[in-house]
Amino acid sequence: MFALRTTIEAVGLAVGGLTMAVLAFLSAGGYGVRIYRALWPEKRTALEEMVFSAALGFGCISLLMVLAGVVNAWTRLGAWTILSVGLFLSRPFLRLLRRLPPAMPLQPGYPELLLTLCAVWAFLLALAPITYYDSLVYHFAMPAAYTRVHHWLGLKVLIYSAFPQNLEMLWTFGLLLANQTVANLISLTLAFLTVAATFSFAQRFFTFQTGRVAVMLLAAMPAFLLLSSGGYVDIGLTLYVFLSFYALCVGMETERSGILALSGVLAGIAVGIKYTGAIPCAVCGLLLLWHDRHRLEHAWRHILLFGGSTLVVVSPWLVKNTIYVGNPVFPFFYGWGNAKLNPWIQNAAAGYFHGLAEYEPRSLIELLRLPWDIIVSSLRFGGGMDVLGDYGWAPLILLSLAGILRRKNSAKLGRLQAYALLFILPWALTRPVLRFLLPLAPVLALLSAVAWTESIAPLAPPFRWTCGGVVAVLLLMGFGEFFVITSVIGQFPVALGLVDRDAYLARKLNYYSAARFVNQLPDVSEVFVLGDQRGYYYNKRVMVSSAFSENPFVTWANQAASPEAFADGIKAQGFRHIVVNFVEMRRLANYRVFDFSQKGEKNWKAFESRLTRRLYQDNACEVLEIP
Repeated sequence: MFALRTTIEAVGLAVGGLTMAVLAFLSAGGYGVRIYRALWPEKRTALEEMVFSAALGFGCISLLMVLAGVVNAWTRLGAWTILSVGLFLSRPFLRLLRRLPPAMPLQPGYPELLLTLCAVWAFLLALAPITYYDSLVYHFAMPAAYTRVHHWLGLKVLIYSAFPQNLEMLWTFGLLLANQTVANLISLTLAFLTVAATFSFAQRFFTFQTGRVAVMLLAAMPAFLLLSSGGYVDIGLTLYVFLSFYALCVGMETERSGILALSGVLAGIAVGIKYTGAIPCAVCGLLLLWHDRHRLEHAWRHILLFGGSTLVVVSPWLVKNTIYVGNPVFPFFYGWGNAKLNPWIQNAAAGYFHGLAEYEPRSLIELLRLPWDIIVSSLRFGGGMDVLGDYGWAPLILLSLAGILRRKNSAKLGRLQAYALLFILPWALTRPVLRFLLPLAPVLALLSAVAWTESIAPLAPPFRWTCGGVVAVLLLMGFGEFFVITSVIGQFPVALGLVDRDAYLARKLNYYSAARFVNQLPDVSEVFVLGDQRGYYYNKRVMVSSAFSENPFVTWANQAASPEAFADGIKAQGFRHIVVNFVEMRRLANYRVFDFSQKGEKNWKAFESRLTRRLYQDNACEVLEIP
């Protein structure tokens, strides 16, 4: 009976989440289709129009959510109002969707079969609860905090709260509409749009067959599948970065100012997702300058149009940072911020950049070894949950390199190669994490597909079969890695309703049981979480312990004259309950944010033993109450 109830709940969650995600997709299309048609009057395919309209619409919803936070409208009513307006505007988008099937002739084969299997696996992953570390720390923890207070909130100990948050706005939108499953399925929708955009690009600039191969290689990439949901922002960043490049290519060929402005708008959305989106934005600017190098007047006008559009779209985040931190591009130039606005965040920024030192930059000589290192030792490029972005690069790298050996390269292919090279260089020379290279994956998939269809497929059968066998082995190895990771995380059984969600989360997250206990406490104003950065799954206001900044709890203990004064100081800050995660505190010890002074250690021990009441304890956590 218990298993049946769990399965029924899982089916209900899947059906309800899918319904809301479809409505969000249609609403986004309603917003975006009018903007797209205004900026792109040139001939376009139905698939092209659908992809750009939906992507622009999700960008609009994100910016509307920014405004909603200003007017205290992060509520269910606010989210449903945004959704309803988009649905009201969606009639042209619905007509467009009806034109899609005849415009996309089906050609059953191995690429389509593989694409279908990947879609099913990705859908199941999206139904699983959020467990990825960064999502628990900030990608979903911040949206959850926003839904509790209904407006913008300065989260002092989370440096990530000063980062651009376009996709976190969409996750907030999904949480307000229903739950985290809706937010996950919105993320999966962005992945679907990325695959469709890759196919559309191939159709416009290359061939139908090139598109089939490209989407197979992209969708079968384990990193792409693993990150297509779960709260990370890399797939959404990939979509907007690639669409910006896509529009730029069309704009350079048609000389249409509106399409160049559209490219800038999409680049602005990308930078508003993650600061690293500025790298492909700069690459697009360089390509535009090169294209207009013989017409300087046109070049500067086009650059100003592209750059101005980008700046306008990203400006809400610059304004927000100026208000909350006193520095529009924080954490960069973190010494310039206003310490009175956020006294701890200066140290947080320094700690954040110091933490990135584990990813060492490469020298010019080491660049020559980079393709080999990515193929044979990709796991060296990311630690912790960053490893999710390390899987499946070998087929793209090998086939892209094979394309360089072509005797004749078209201008269109040369543009792809130049974009890829200009993207890879700053990534490789800074602190390379393969997850940060994911926005280049569609371009690498296209380069690989061109190499296959135009260089390898025409070879004599023995050579073609050998190359095909190598690619097949690499794809199978990627799927093996994918299923090893998913079996460790255990998403499929819980998504299918074979495992209870609460039992699954209690087993995977050592703080989840303590969080559930805290959520059941009455009248708790705010909870301090000592030793743990993860704040998602708490339904009450919490202050977590960041690994990158001064821990206020430790500072209070070190400065207090006595244990009693320490307890009074904590209560004066509005805390009555403290969650202590001893396991995480030991794991994060190297960051030295839990180093009490001798006096602080004495105050903390006396406070814990004499001045608090232990309400809950398990193998990892305890919950203390200050009487």
